[in-house]
Amino acid sequence: MSPEDLEKIVFNDYGLLVPTANLIMPFICAESPLRLHSKTITAKLSEDQLDLLRSSVDDPEKGKYGVHLFISNYASFCIERRLNQNACARLYMPQQLQIKVNGAYESSLLQPTEMRGRPIDLTQLFQVTSEVANRVDINYISNAPLLAVLTLTIQHTPQSMAGKIRKTNLETIDKVRQQFFGKQSDDDDVIAEGALVNLKCPLGLCRIKVPCRSKQCQHSQCFDCATFLQFYNMTTGWKCPVCSVGIKSWNELIVDGYFEDILLKTSENDEQVFVEPNGDWKLKQDATIMGGTVGKISGRPLDVDEEEDPIDLSDSSDAGNQNSGRHKRRRTDFVDLTMDSD
Repeated sequence: MSPEDLEKIVFNDYGLLVPTANLIMPFICAESPLRLHSKTITAKLSEDQLDLLRSSVDDPEKGKYGVHLFISNYASFCIERRLNQNACARLYMPQQLQIKVNGAYESSLLQPTEMRGRPIDLTQLFQVTSEVANRVDINYISNAPLLAVLTLTIQHTPQSMAGKIRKTNLETIDKVRQQFFGKQSDDDDVIAEGALVNLKCPLGLCRIKVPCRSKQCQHSQCFDCATFLQFYNMTTGWKCPVCSVGIKSWNELIVDGYFEDILLKTSENDEQVFVEPNGDWKLKQDATIMGGTVGKISGRPLDVDEEEDPIDLSDSSDAGNQNSGRHKRRRTDFVDLTMDSD
């Protein structure tokens, strides 16, 4: 692989840990299955990078900067790259690994099973100065060649990541209206007579603050972004809590501007709204809907409990037969978008 190709390699994020800038060019470590092999690299931080590390504090609204070593299986990456030129390098841990920074060992590697497939945090061992370069010694045994890079990272909190997603992946009100209400759809979530939308997060059961869903989701129901990220932080296998569609990373999440507008125009005590086929909406208790077929919303205020007619307990069977049809009422069903849609 040419130096130009190496420079373009991007590693997968790990949960809310996001690589921001490579401190050195990605490098390859030779396969060494039988004996301990060593690779030494040096990295000197720029003044801008040093400022980020020095000013980094534990603030829920801001991410914290650090230095991490990302390692991948080079052979596997080459295969994936032939199939997809935009493939990212997957995290990998060799059979044995020791990292020494400026003469001090990274102690967390004493538990290799816990570190498998994770970026290696070297922040505390790095000298935060521009006067000298940091030396990193990598000692390893590996059945496959390794691809590695030393990178400046930012460890987001759920709150800071939610803010980042809102800035970069906000879908406007008009775009959402066009997607869900601009044309007829066969999807169960687009009901001809309208549907209920829940303003509570299905994960946290609290009012949604930043309405979020996946780009692959085909429903308008959202969940709270920070609650979702808190639930899945430092894990893999993310899934939408509404429809269970797989979510590869935070890059696949969007903030719904239409849903956000509803939240801004409703009170903290409002839990559901009724969305009409054209995208207009009203509070659940104010909604009067026309229709009445099974599986769709029919025509009365949704929060009014229906009283049963009195039952005639007389011995007259004729009277009972005459009144039996009168006492039957059509059942009103409605669709709640907090449920999974197949």
